[in-house]
Amino acid sequence: MTKSFSLFTMTLGLTLGLAILSPSLSPAAAISDSYRNLSALLVSQAEQELAAKRASAADELLSLALTANPGNARAYVVKGQAQGQLDNKEEALRLISVGLDIEPGDLAALRLQGDAALAMEDIEQAEKSLSVLRRLCAAPCQSANELAASIAELNSAKKDK
Repeated sequence: MTKSFSLFTMTLGLTLGLAILSPSLSPAAAISDSYRNLSALLVSQAEQELAAKRASAADELLSLALTANPGNARAYVVKGQAQGQLDNKEEALRLISVGLDIEPGDLAALRLQGDAALAMEDIEQAEKSLSVLRRLCAAPCQSANELAASIAELNSAKKDK
């Protein structure tokens, strides 16, 4: 057994032990700093892959990031972006929403949630995202204004059909 595998096994055992002994301790709280750091590094690498239009590679890195830290809100949001680029619209919206459940005040994620909803022509969800965004974002809020314009554009296009 290698030293790194042994350390991983010991860390995993300790994490599971803490979770069992302290049921009030959330899974995110039981994650060690090294796993949180690894997860953050993987998210950063995935963002670079997305910027280079390599969504599949980004998605794989984000799966690893979420394995290392299932409470990483940013990983869910970025994985949602990757799924959107892979044309998995429903999964994109679901993942971004999970990220927002963990970190409800993330303004960029709220905008992405609205955009993902619009990609599915879910105007109701886009308007909910806009409402929260307007409440949290100081005026003038460019993201809220852009999302409102996109919603109006989709509404207009639906009326013209």
